[in-house]
Amino acid sequence: MAKTPALPPADKIFAGKIFVLQGDFGRYPRTHLNIARLIARHGGRVDSTVTERTTLLVTTIEEFRKGTPAIEKAISLGKARCRIVQWEYVEDSIFTKNGKPRVISANFHEIQSVLKRQNRLSEARAMYKKKYIHDANATKGLADPGLHHHYIDTTGFKYHIVLSRLTKVDSKTRIEKYTLFLFESNAAPYTYMVGARYNRPGAATTYIKDYMVPSAFDVAFRQFRRFFMLKTGVEWNCRLDGVRGGEEAFVYVPPGREGARGVVPMGWVEKGGGEGEEGEGEGEGSE
Repeated sequence: MAKTPALPPADKIFAGKIFVLQGDFGRYPRTHLNIARLIARHGGRVDSTVTERTTLLVTTIEEFRKGTPAIEKAISLGKARCRIVQWEYVEDSIFTKNGKPRVISANFHEIQSVLKRQNRLSEARAMYKKKYIHDANATKGLADPGLHHHYIDTTGFKYHIVLSRLTKVDSKTRIEKYTLFLFESNAAPYTYMVGARYNRPGAATTYIKDYMVPSAFDVAFRQFRRFFMLKTGVEWNCRLDGVRGGEEAFVYVPPGREGARGVVPMGWVEKGGGEGEEGEGEGEGSE
């Protein structure tokens, strides 16, 4: 059985490693001279240029992006021979919580890995910002997106629906619509509110805030269903049955079968198909 090589003593954690320092690491004591002394004190060696023998190039993201000859040389050596790391690799190896220097992997502090994490974080922030702006625009005039968001039920259905009907304006047929929302507070204990926005061609947007009062879910959901019934003439639990509430009623067009459509009553069966997949219980959809 092969023997596991013994770890170097705490004061020799960089034994056998050849470093090169590249770039500006900031204010004192992060000078090249002090860093070189730290590395030497713990068994490593610091050269002035990258060679075939270099094992670690310590640099900054800014310097890495410049693509200097030293960076290009280190990259050409390959990760198996030379790792390009931030100063924090040296720092975290020496200044540990228990005060004892230790050998650590270069993976976390490797510049390429750091850049990948930063890119993923930037993408996540951009997506969050886009969603935040979208939600802020959608709830404008009703709820503060910093305090509330659209309620999403257990099926993944977002309670932000549109009720529309055709109307005549100046002898032209136009679309008149209500956008109905059920909001949930961002903070616990969670409260719920119902609001609506009314749009008609040639008229300013009207915000309906009669139910914009923090309430328990049952209260707010009852108000949501009542508003839906008043405008469509159809019970919320019958929204997927294809029924109409009359010539003057507003119409709700639900998502297709491939999308979330909200909780439905237990035993509900979709016309032209088998029992609804979402019909697991009365849940939010019960009267």
